[in-house]
Amino acid sequence: MPDSTSPIELEAPPVARAGGVARPDPLPHRGLAQTILDSVAEAILVFDPETGLIDDVNRGTCDLFEMPAEGLIGRRLDEFLGPPAVARLSRPMAVGPSSERQVQTVLSELRLRGDRVISVEFVAQAVELPDGEDAIVVIARDVGERIEVQVRLQRLAQAEHARAAELNAVISAMGEAVVVCGSDGTISLANPAAHRLFPDVEERSYSDILAELYDPAGGAPQLRSAGGPVELPTRRDRDRWVEISTYPVNDTLGHAASGDETIVVMRDVTEARRREAVRETFIGILSHELRTPVTTIFGGAKLLARETSTLDDETRRGIFEDIHSEAERLQRLVEDVVALNRFGEGPGEIGLEPVLFQRLVPRVAASEQDRWPGVTFALELEQGLPTVSADPTYVEQVIRNLLSNAAKYTGAGSTVTVSVAARAEEVVTRILDDGPGFPADEAGRLFELFYRSPGTAGTASGAGIGLFVCARLVSAMGGRIWAVPRDGGGAEFGFAIRILHE
Repeated sequence: MPDSTSPIELEAPPVARAGGVARPDPLPHRGLAQTILDSVAEAILVFDPETGLIDDVNRGTCDLFEMPAEGLIGRRLDEFLGPPAVARLSRPMAVGPSSERQVQTVLSELRLRGDRVISVEFVAQAVELPDGEDAIVVIARDVGERIEVQVRLQRLAQAEHARAAELNAVISAMGEAVVVCGSDGTISLANPAAHRLFPDVEERSYSDILAELYDPAGGAPQLRSAGGPVELPTRRDRDRWVEISTYPVNDTLGHAASGDETIVVMRDVTEARRREAVRETFIGILSHELRTPVTTIFGGAKLLARETSTLDDETRRGIFEDIHSEAERLQRLVEDVVALNRFGEGPGEIGLEPVLFQRLVPRVAASEQDRWPGVTFALELEQGLPTVSADPTYVEQVIRNLLSNAAKYTGAGSTVTVSVAARAEEVVTRILDDGPGFPADEAGRLFELFYRSPGTAGTASGAGIGLFVCARLVSAMGGRIWAVPRDGGGAEFGFAIRILHE
């Protein structure tokens, strides 16, 4: 085959002179070469690089330009193409001798009749005609369909990139840990939540994930299968639980997965399990705590309601006192349950208003004195206490619970001191008793729900709800609460509420 960079020699077509310009005669028979060129599907045309006139065309050019040969030959090529495109097609003539001329490829718009425009690729090469004249041979192809396909592919790729970006954003924002594992278990994708699940371990495979879970029975779901959710404790902390599920890619409508990847979804369910355990314990304790006062009230009321009763006045008075005491106990339990239900285990929001402790504390202490006649309640209120920002009902409930807690564990003959003073930006309330106290290492647990100190749990009944409710209410009012053992015996329970500044 001839070198593509070497000049192509063509049989010169018959030339007719018109107005001093040499033009090939399109009408006479142009020989075997023209017949061969007409059988080629691509458009082939020859034009003069100096004048830009089209010298010859084949049938493919007529089909592409949608014009007969007579309408093309002798016309300027820039009538159909822009002048910059024609200049570029002429460029092979401008560099070196004919033996060094290169092929030039130009993508341009071709103007057709009716102002239609199509995209055409032109490949131009300089040739030397037998008469010694230079010309440019151009092979043209309609690439409109190809460009349209490329545009569609580009748009599709952009759409896929956009969808991938959206999907990646969604996965990254998910609270659940999401990882994608290959057929060999290697992790190919992990969202931020997955990295936070086991921050001290760099998981590279599904096996590394399973190694962090305690699963002696082998209950964890397998790759390439739809499994879970399964809850498993971690090896490092058996009180921490992780729920894990697997979803094979393209596993739809019951068909086997077409790929080998598996999506693994995990989430820390420790808090959820704790809440469920608390709920079950709460129901059990509440049912037990409610049974005693309800039974006492119901039984005493039935005895007093008998028309044929022969009870003496002292017995009746004792029954009335039992009913009153248990009704009061029931009321306080209901108040704690209402507060517990409102605030749960997290901080709540309540309405705050001005509260004066010097008015509230004596009233609550007097009420508790009637309830605990064997206990002495002493008040130490600083003069001129500032107003605080709080909910008076909940402040009263906190003080009442703390006083009742102190009186219950100290017993008859003891003294409970209520000390209230302003300190910095707070009003500090301290409940001091001379009871058995508690170990210092238990101070942080006394405000946990249902917790009761082992050293004193057997000396008094209780559900372990009151102190927890106090902590929730104080936190909701923006305050702080504490418990510390006193030197020489006894305990201090205190809380502080912010001063109201007008």
